[in-house]
Amino acid sequence: MTFEQYSTLFLRRWYLVLICTLLAGLGALLVGLFLVPVYQSTALVQVVVHSGNNQGDINELLASNQLVQTETMLATSDPVLRDVASRYPALSVVQLSGMVSASPRLNTQLFAIAVQDTSALRAARLANDIAATLLRQQQGAWQSEDASSQQQLQQDLGTTGQQIDNLKSRLNALQRRKVKDTTQSDLLNGQLTTLQQHYSQWQQALAQLELSEAQSNNFLHIDQLARPATTALRPDVSLYALLGLLGGLLLGSLLIIVWAKLDKRIRTADDLHLSVPWPVLATLRRSTPPALPLHAASLNAQSLNGEAYRLLRSSLGFVEVDKPLRYLMVTSTQTGDGKSTVAAHLACYMAKAGKRTLLIDANLRQPSLHQFFDLPTIKRGLSNAILACGSPQLAAMTSSRPVLSSLTAPFVSAGHTGPTGLTGLTGPTISLQDYIHSVGIANLGIMPSGPLPPNPSELLDSRAMQRFFRSLECCSVDIVIFDAPPILDLSDACILAPNVDGLLLVVDVQRTHRPALDRAHTLLQQTGARVIGCVLNQQPSGDDSIPYISRISRSSRSPALSVAVPASPAVSPTILPIQSAQEASKVVQHR
Repeated sequence: MTFEQYSTLFLRRWYLVLICTLLAGLGALLVGLFLVPVYQSTALVQVVVHSGNNQGDINELLASNQLVQTETMLATSDPVLRDVASRYPALSVVQLSGMVSASPRLNTQLFAIAVQDTSALRAARLANDIAATLLRQQQGAWQSEDASSQQQLQQDLGTTGQQIDNLKSRLNALQRRKVKDTTQSDLLNGQLTTLQQHYSQWQQALAQLELSEAQSNNFLHIDQLARPATTALRPDVSLYALLGLLGGLLLGSLLIIVWAKLDKRIRTADDLHLSVPWPVLATLRRSTPPALPLHAASLNAQSLNGEAYRLLRSSLGFVEVDKPLRYLMVTSTQTGDGKSTVAAHLACYMAKAGKRTLLIDANLRQPSLHQFFDLPTIKRGLSNAILACGSPQLAAMTSSRPVLSSLTAPFVSAGHTGPTGLTGLTGPTISLQDYIHSVGIANLGIMPSGPLPPNPSELLDSRAMQRFFRSLECCSVDIVIFDAPPILDLSDACILAPNVDGLLLVVDVQRTHRPALDRAHTLLQQTGARVIGCVLNQQPSGDDSIPYISRISRSSRSPALSVAVPASPAVSPTILPIQSAQEASKVVQHR
């Protein structure tokens, strides 16, 4: 489908998009209002890194980012969460792990501990408890490690001090001797110096460790305590409503597209062109059924479809330039599409234009034209004429009906001298004046179906039917319109189709489906019928998407009215622009 077709489709089904959008938006709004609100509280913890002026402190400062990342992960570790959950009987470690999250703040020494809960107060308490538990556990770990190191250093200091005291005692003993042993004295002095150096180093290490312990007691600091939230984190009712509206809009659009794909009905001329190559000659709007019987006064009224029939009449006038369209069959794919209505009105408008028109009810199973013109069902008609053509001598002897000049004169050839005096034809023919009836409309004669035969298909496919067509050639009429049965229901229309000059297919936009139209297209191709075009019937009056006469060429769009002129099978159809209905009527009358 083209963009224009999609636009037309959305303009036609806009209410579906509106309904889906409103319902989805309202539903999302109600869901957001009835969902249990969730609150979030956040505590900020700072990692304090003590640095000096030496290179080691600078390296520690560079590693502070890794320390922040480490503490962030430890904040949600199992030891911390287990300790916190033990103080909340209704809360498990698994539940708490799904409620808490920790994340570092970019380019800072801060990380946030966030807790989401249905209670704003409990969310704040949990966030603060997790931060405090993390600080306590980390300080305890550092203090335990420092205490172990201090204990080891103190032991080393005590051992070294005892060794120093022993060496000093030995040196004092050597000095009290009368005989001096300088070698032993030098050795002891060297050992004493070494032990004193070690002792000094142990003292410095212990002092440094005590300083580090003092600093480690506050390397984590709660910078901001969590507070109960005043507004819920979710649901965001406005966001829910917006997403619902967008979802409804998409759903409505998708439904329209799916509907268009699944809907097999022929609603527009573009839909028709997707199935068959035939032009749309006219579009008839949906209106109230016409008042019966049809008469000249009703046709003079400004009806809704009057202009459409006039344009259809003009289109048919341009079907064949060299050979006028004389035999026209009007049919449809199924019963109830309005083919009889179209045939009756088209015949009336043809007669009003001065064309001598003969309307024949070729539906020998369920005829209906007699109802349009208030003709008795006992009137002689097509079935009688075909039977008479089967035995023309008998028809000549039994034809005793008086000739009515007001009716039969237009339908008798100039060379006609009596019931059997037909000239210029090969083979037997009969006069059809006994089967043509006047209906009070100038230039219009009606041939009803006549008595219904038991074998309509055999009758229409008989040699008598061929003689009937030869007899029609004697009638001085401009056009003969056959109201034929539906194509798919019966074989009668397919039998008649090869014998007429053109076929007009009536398509009801409310009932005709693409598969049925495809089958009709196949049947008509097999029979060799020449389809002039289609008439879209029952188009909604408020739908302006289709003009009265379809513009066949999609590539060229002009404000002028386009009338399709189907050519022979070897020649492509052409388009003749007609600027107005009056100009078209003048051209037809001129021809």
